[in-house]
Amino acid sequence: MLIYRILVRILTSRPYKIEGDSMLPALADGQYVLLTRASSASPPLQRGDIVVHRHPMGLEGIYVKRVVGLPDEHVRLANGQIYINDDLLEENHLDPDPYQSDPPRKEWWNGSDEYVVMGDNRRESHDDSRAFGAVPGERILGRVWFRYWPPKAWGIL
Repeated sequence: MLIYRILVRILTSRPYKIEGDSMLPALADGQYVLLTRASSASPPLQRGDIVVHRHPMGLEGIYVKRVVGLPDEHVRLANGQIYINDDLLEENHLDPDPYQSDPPRKEWWNGSDEYVVMGDNRRESHDDSRAFGAVPGERILGRVWFRYWPPKAWGIL
């Protein structure tokens, strides 16, 4: 049964090429990943999922970012730290950056189908929710689950 589920997941996945270094150290420029389509039939997105999405305002471009804020949450960025409903978000996947270039304070009040997304490499991630706000769920193309190229970086994310 497990092999069947993995095979179905592989066959229904879409490939995506990472462009840029906004997701370092998790994903690097030129790597290839598989994503599963985000839909009502799939499990809901969770904080920490890496997603591929279209620009929320309909501009050109497809982006890969990490989900930081979920629907119906108050997300606040203050002095480089993220707070969810006033609780500090622990982000173990980030390198501590004492020279954070974020604005001193920014806030989002997510609707019932909105997500705050940010790149892991905050200094190099200029096209994320800090620039364009929350992303509606309908603009999310899928959840990244597997890196298949280059072979030395192969594995489940």
